[in-house]
Order: sequence, then C-alpha cells, then structure tokens
Amino acid sequence: MIRPGQVVSLIVAGFALAGGGVWLVSRHGADSTSDAQTQVLRLRPDELNAVTRVRISKGDGSHATLQHDGTRWLVTERDYPADTGQVRKLLLDLAGLKTEEQKTSDPALYAKLGIEDPTGVSATSTGLEIDLSGKTQRLIIGKTSGTLSVYVRVAGAAQSLLATPQVTADADPRHWLDRSLLDISADQVTAIDIKVQGTPDYSIKRAAAGAASEFVVSPIPKGRKLADSAAPASQAAALAALQLDDVRKAGTVAATAQAVFQTRDGLSLTLAGIKDGELRYITAAVSATAPDAQGRARDLNARVAGWEFEVPGYRYDALFRPVEELLVPKKPASSAPAASPNQSPATAPASPTALPFGPKAQGDSH
Repeated sequence: MIRPGQVVSLIVAGFALAGGGVWLVSRHGADSTSDAQTQVLRLRPDELNAVTRVRISKGDGSHATLQHDGTRWLVTERDYPADTGQVRKLLLDLAGLKTEEQKTSDPALYAKLGIEDPTGVSATSTGLEIDLSGKTQRLIIGKTSGTLSVYVRVAGAAQSLLATPQVTADADPRHWLDRSLLDISADQVTAIDIKVQGTPDYSIKRAAAGAASEFVVSPIPKGRKLADSAAPASQAAALAALQLDDVRKAGTVAATAQAVFQTRDGLSLTLAGIKDGELRYITAAVSATAPDAQGRARDLNARVAGWEFEVPGYRYDALFRPVEELLVPKKPASSAPAASPNQSPATAPASPTALPFGPKAQGDSH
C-alpha cells in the first residue's frame, strides 16, 4: 500500500521530471537556434579592411576580380577603380552571412539549388574567393529563396545551406566599376564648340542677361531657324551626372566628333566621340582657363586621361548633336509640276513609269 507521504513524493518527482523535460526541450530548441545562426564564413566585420582580393567567377568563364592595392579597390580586368560602396556592401553581407537551415548533402541534388561546382558551362552557380590574412576562403552561391535568403555551400564541403542575407555577386567586371564620370550642370556651361564629321561646325554660347533665349546657336544656315529655343540648353546639360557603362584603354578607334565645353569656373573640357559598331565611346581632356581651376583640372585629368569610356547611346547623341538636329526640318523638295488644266492629255508629259518599262499600247505590232 502506498502511504500518503509516498504519494506526495511521487507527485513532486513527477513535477521534477516534467520540469526537466521542459528544460531539455527548451535547451534543445536553443541549441537548434544557435546552430541555425552559425556564421557561414570565417569573416568578421572588423576584418574587412584586411581583405585584399575578391574573385567572382561563373562556369561560362566570366569573372570579375576586385583587388585592393593598399589605397583603393580596383577591377583587375579593367585596371580601373571599383565602386567602393558596392565592394563594401558585398563584404559586409558575406561577414554577416548566417545559416538559416541545413539543406542537402547529396551532390546529385546540388544543381536544383544552384550550388554545384561552378566549373561547367551549364552550371548556374557562382564561385566566390576571398583572400584574407594570407588565406583564401571559397564559397559557392546558388539560387535565391524569397527576398531575403540564398542557397550556399562552402567549397569542398558536402553540406549545403540556406543562409541570409541574400548575397548577390555579379561576375561581369562592368558591374563593379566606379560609374561616375563627369557632373557639370548646365548653369555652369558658358559655351560649347561642336564638330561632327560630315556636318557643319557650330557653337552654342550663353546669351547676354535679359535675352529672349538662354543660349545662342551660330552659325545658323540662311533661311533656317531653331526648332526649339530650349534645345541648346538641353545640350549644355549633357555633362550633368554623366556615367560610364564600361571602359577600355584609349587609342582603339579614331574619333569622328568633338565637343569643347567651357565653364564658369575656368575649365575647358574637350570630349571626343567614337563610334565602334553599336557601341559609343568618349575620351576627355581637361585644361584650366583660370588659375583657380588648375587643381581641379589636374585631378580630373588624372582620372580620365588614357581611357575611352563607353556611354549610353542617348548620352552620346546629346553630346555630339549635329546642328541640323536643332533646326526646323527643311521642306521636302517640290515634285515635277503638274500638267496645266488647259493642256490636252496628248501633250501632257509622260509619266516616269511609262515607256520603256510600261505595258505596250494596244495595236503596237512591234
């Protein structure tokens, strides 16, 4: 027979076991949460300044290499400055990359997540290498999941992971270039001299205060006039927020257009236009027309000298617009005069499409 005291002891023991069970479950949940938040790479935010190289590659052979030369980031494939903000964001995302959930370890299923080795043309994965403190860490980036997560796999490891944040790494070198080129507003421009091969040279100059138009175009062919009085002002704004799409070393193809911009603060910018197939490039040379502008001219030249900058076609067209495009279109040439109402059909001029290519007249025996 169980005594009352034993019943109380059993109840207390039961509560103790139940409490232990709850503790074990909560402890297990805490461990799972801890595992789920494991950092994917051995990379801390305070180590980012020590990263010397990031290489991004695809199985199709495309690749972008970001190299830190001690003072700045460069896109190695172009030997041109990188967008530091974009590089910094990539590194911060990689340093903060944490596991949400473990996924497949079966290589046969890697392609479904896009985390197969990026060594074949058919591979959709992206390979990433990070050089830090003399060691290289390698990561394979796969497909995205939702708007926040991405599938990844540490190169050489079997286990794939669902991780956050959603890291994106573009293997096209153009993506990483510092795209800022020139930014001179229209109100800073005082004059533009434009030469386009095969068209007349002309100038756009700022008009005197109080004039009907902000800019004056000259020379305008006799009997012609501007189609829009605001068009010269829009051309003066062609250097505002001008960005590049790509770069290459200068001297590849001869220029066919030139535009020289003069500014209020004493800069003279000579831009040459180059057409290479469907692509449009410009070169730039900067000089100072006032002593106060010498420092700025020197800094700009140090950045643009020796390069051809690919720019969007519409920006190219705005820089090197032939004068004809500013004018009211010419009236079409008048056609041959029609037959006089008093002129008989027999004496009317023959149609250009009549003999000898028209059908033979009835009764013609030849």
